[in-house]
Amino acid sequence: MFEGLERISFTNSWVTLVIMIVLVLITLLKNNYNQQFNKLLSLLYSEKYYTDYVKINPLLFNRFHFLFFFVIIFNLSLLIFFVFKTFYSELITNDFYFYFQIFNITVLFILVRYVMGFLLSIIFELNDEQRYLTFLKMSNLSFLSIVVFPLIIVVAYSVGFFQKFLLIVGLILFVVLSLFNYIKLIKNERLNFTNLFYLFLYLCALEIAPFIVIYKLFITK
Repeated sequence: MFEGLERISFTNSWVTLVIMIVLVLITLLKNNYNQQFNKLLSLLYSEKYYTDYVKINPLLFNRFHFLFFFVIIFNLSLLIFFVFKTFYSELITNDFYFYFQIFNITVLFILVRYVMGFLLSIIFELNDEQRYLTFLKMSNLSFLSIVVFPLIIVVAYSVGFFQKFLLIVGLILFVVLSLFNYIKLIKNERLNFTNLFYLFLYLCALEIAPFIVIYKLFITK
């Protein structure tokens, strides 16, 4: 009387675990740094966060940024993973191993970028500007990681055309917000470069050089 129906299910327990880790980190940030967390979310329409927290000490290596560093890494790695999983699935043989590679490359990219910025600040004698620039970038990435996180959760448990649609929307949103914040960063009056050429040289070196290092280490090996 009753015929069995084939049940197709797709689960990635490690994806759920990563999402739960990010949720725990966000909860810790929200509970322990509620005011700073809320002001961070206002970066879309206000720069008050910059002015209110630029004088905290230490500016970069504090617990708030330390926790957010992992939120950024986990979320950015997941977003990149889902892009490859959806559009270039033939390149992936093991989901978790592929994600782990993306995670490591993302960490290395951020570390290389920081080291490049530190070296350039010595060369151009721009220590204060470098610290402030890194603070701006860290703040913007923290903001973006919170904005795209709900979308990442929906993408993680979606399939087919809907998942592709969400990823495209998410990538467009991420790029638009990144460009918007980057323009604000360049126009920021605290970045006191006496020569506009040095500003663009400095920023290009920070953004392009880490990609070249990553390419040499992983793509051409």
